[in-house]
Amino acid sequence: MVPAASMSTGTAPGVLVADVSFRPTSPEEGRFTRADLVFSGVDHSETSYEVRVFLNNPTADASTPRAAEHGYAGRFVVFGHGGCFGDEGHCEVPSEPRARTDLRLAHPLTPQTKLVTVTDALRRVLAEQEEGLRQVTLVPVSKDPSREQRGPTDSLFRFDGLELQMATNHFGPFLLTGLLLPQLVAS
Repeated sequence: MVPAASMSTGTAPGVLVADVSFRPTSPEEGRFTRADLVFSGVDHSETSYEVRVFLNNPTADASTPRAAEHGYAGRFVVFGHGGCFGDEGHCEVPSEPRARTDLRLAHPLTPQTKLVTVTDALRRVLAEQEEGLRQVTLVPVSKDPSREQRGPTDSLFRFDGLELQMATNHFGPFLLTGLLLPQLVAS
């Protein structure tokens, strides 16, 4: 995982650039069926915003076209709560884990996990750029109801970290056959 604190700032306010490195070293490593960027600990206590994701484009900002030739890989949207108006302590997310028997919903301000599927964009980068994936640029854009206050800001997007996860289907058929084999033999 790439911690948010280790990311560098981009060319525009609020833009973050994560240095990542992925270049398949074998044909098997490059045969992924799905690639996701997973954002953990995403804060949604303030205003609503959108985060645009670009691959290998460290100069991306809110005006960068959302097109493949500019490295656009996808986006996610956070519906913010607009701040806290409750009594003291009302908006503090409990830090201790809940009991397994506690069936109540999580606290409304519990940080979220967001996922952006980047399979096609990553395949395109790997096919077109010899050095592979080098950077992930995150461009947060405010969705403030008042049009004059929309746009990027330094404090809009707060989260814990980013992780690239890939899935392959190498073991799926093998595992399924192994699980079904006893029933097939018995019948």
